[in-house]
Amino acid sequence: MIIRKIKKATSTMRKTRIALVGFGVIGKKHAAALITSKTCELSAIVDTNPSVQIFAKKHNAEFYTTLNTLFSNTFVDGVVLATPNSLHAEQAIACAKNKAHVLIEKPIATTMDEARSIIKTSREEKIQVLSGHYRRFNKQLEKTREIVSSGKIGTLIGVSAIWAMKKHDEYYNVSWRTQSGGGPILTNLIHDVDCLRWICGDIVEISSHVSNSTREHEVEDTAAIALRFKNGALGTILLSDAAPSPWSYEATTGENKDFAHMDDCCYRFIGAKGSLDFPLMRVWTYPNEKEAAWHFPMLKTQQLEGAGNPLWEQIEHFGKVIRGEEPPRTSGEDGARTLSTTLAIMKAASKKQVVSPDVV
Repeated sequence: MIIRKIKKATSTMRKTRIALVGFGVIGKKHAAALITSKTCELSAIVDTNPSVQIFAKKHNAEFYTTLNTLFSNTFVDGVVLATPNSLHAEQAIACAKNKAHVLIEKPIATTMDEARSIIKTSREEKIQVLSGHYRRFNKQLEKTREIVSSGKIGTLIGVSAIWAMKKHDEYYNVSWRTQSGGGPILTNLIHDVDCLRWICGDIVEISSHVSNSTREHEVEDTAAIALRFKNGALGTILLSDAAPSPWSYEATTGENKDFAHMDDCCYRFIGAKGSLDFPLMRVWTYPNEKEAAWHFPMLKTQQLEGAGNPLWEQIEHFGKVIRGEEPPRTSGEDGARTLSTTLAIMKAASKKQVVSPDVV
């Protein structure tokens, strides 16, 4: 591997230089965030498709077909990896060895061994690794975390989550999506697992059942999951990508404009003093502590929040982490814990027993 020479900035006012690797669906969204960023700039794009050079040139970015040629020719402060999951470990380690901070699209890797290798190398090279769980920058989710952690609904007792959408049949014309690891648990639910971990704390025990009886592919199309959090709270998740419903993060938050917005909820947080539904942000409590029981009416308060632009906020945060202005909100270790928890859901179903996530 060719190690790049590190150049020091000649001015503290220059934008943080970011290279984007992978110009697929999510890569294009990262590119848009970088182009409009206040403090970062899209300095280079790496992709195997030579036609991407047209876009790069239009936005004054260098274009390369490999990471090696990027590091040999262009200085960058950081790299966004928006490539297939199987490439994350190799590419993240290459970035670390070339002293480039890295933001890795979820999941951070495909196995825990790969995730540990990324973390180990980043520590050795003293660079920051961020896991691309950008939903942590959703304003609705930030507010939910604030309410739950503030004690407004009391000690958390439980959480109920649903992710149910009907994917179009053509989605599964891509062969890897019908094979092991390509189903909605690793593709979609990992986002919700990270959201619940960020709001409620680490998950320590999992049991689950999966089914593929609706689509009849090798991969699951439906799962029912029971969780125990480290703080003692319990939770359930119902997942299906073959079931039409308005109850999913994408449908309810309005964050992703690729999906129709439904005015409903996908998460419910239940505490000893009250409850909160997300993302409608309705807090349900008893107005009088002396009349706090099931036969008395409850008070509903609501403060609606917009989703904001989480992917753009994540890029701004990445720049701040690189510049030493903020600690990572989604560190490599955190991304590995989310991966470990998601893999444990699959393991629990396979072994038909209660399992705990692997230690990072």
